[in-house]
Amino acid sequence: MRALALPAGEGDDRAPLDEPPWDAIRLSALLVENARRHPGKIAFRDQPDREAWSGRPRLEWTHSLAATAIARLATFFAGLGLPPGSPIGICLPSGSEAAITILAGEQAGFCPCLLPAAWREGDLEEALAGAGIQAVATQGEIGNERPAELFCAIAARSFGLRFLCAYGPSVPDGVIDLDRIILAEPAEPRADPQPAELRHDAGLITFSAHSGPGTPLHRSGASLAASTAAYLMAAKIRSGDRILTLLAPDDLAGLSTGLVASLLSGATLECHGLFDGAALLTSCDAGPPTHLVAPGWIGPALGQSGLAGRLASTVFVHRAPIRFAAKTRFEGRVLDVVALDEQALLTGTRDEAGTAGLAIDDAGKTRAEGSLLRMRRHEDGRLWLAGLASAVRPYARHGMRDAQLVAEWRDSGFLADVSAGAVVGISRPSCETNLRDGRSRTPTRQGG
Repeated sequence: MRALALPAGEGDDRAPLDEPPWDAIRLSALLVENARRHPGKIAFRDQPDREAWSGRPRLEWTHSLAATAIARLATFFAGLGLPPGSPIGICLPSGSEAAITILAGEQAGFCPCLLPAAWREGDLEEALAGAGIQAVATQGEIGNERPAELFCAIAARSFGLRFLCAYGPSVPDGVIDLDRIILAEPAEPRADPQPAELRHDAGLITFSAHSGPGTPLHRSGASLAASTAAYLMAAKIRSGDRILTLLAPDDLAGLSTGLVASLLSGATLECHGLFDGAALLTSCDAGPPTHLVAPGWIGPALGQSGLAGRLASTVFVHRAPIRFAAKTRFEGRVLDVVALDEQALLTGTRDEAGTAGLAIDDAGKTRAEGSLLRMRRHEDGRLWLAGLASAVRPYARHGMRDAQLVAEWRDSGFLADVSAGAVVGISRPSCETNLRDGRSRTPTRQGG
């Protein structure tokens, strides 16, 4: 990858960036810039009939309205009195509130810590302690679950959790109602709702599916943007398109293919927090060119739905380890994204026969120096990674910079299974990945 060319729609004047200023990229600033260019364009939209499981009506946010809500919420977060760069827990299903809250936390100068809404109480408590979280934003109802009440129970046992916030309905007593925050007019108009001292990239925190809630991982906003840009080069999403995602924005794959992809491309993001086949078909019946992002396991069911003909592309997200079927037919343009846990995303386009198009260089055949994501397959099958898009490491409360990770080759802890020059699967060897202890090793042979 020699250059980053942000997909541009008709009338969009953004230009390719040969040397993007990654250190200056802030996700919330991308939303503000989109609001300046296209204030009336839809930024975030919820799935139809979501009130059936969340008690909340379907919301639709223009870039301008979203920027206003983010500014108000960022001002509130900044007023909590937490030190700059502090982690703030966000436990929300996929929806417009999740997108707005993540961006508001970043704009306030904090480090969004993404807590999967499906986690149980023990996992959440372990994650809160491991990341040192003092404030959490969640929701009153998700189906039969009551996340806000669950966090109240955790807070009763933990002196570290000081601020509980939730979107309604059913916000418990003592929990701050975030709907009132984003809808209320600010007491005093401010030209810049973000205090100057908080202007820095605190990054964000996710959790390894392999190591669990006890191992929080830190990634800078620049690294997340780089990972997304590498994905967009293959996805070909334009500013007039729609990204319809079935994934929650609580890990690298969900963020890069959803929220951050929409910010970088200018596409509308439609979030489906709980799968509903009827709601999905309704959404795809009309609208702009749609790119559906779905978990890989749902592929056979979608293939029988007749949905493919209504889509500009279908993106299937897989979690390594995975073994690809010889031929997995699905009509239309199909991309496969494989998440190497929280380290990196591998993206390939299926051919007409339905074969996954992942390609990984062998040892010594690296991509151009300075690319966002560089991979090589060592002679023993191991995948080694380098580049800003793969810069992630265990979270330390005093913060870490990713610069030293960008130039180093690191063992991903995964093996690429190759047959006839094609990647047929990604597996994990019996030994533990070195990401757990943060060490970086050098391959025994780098190639010529």
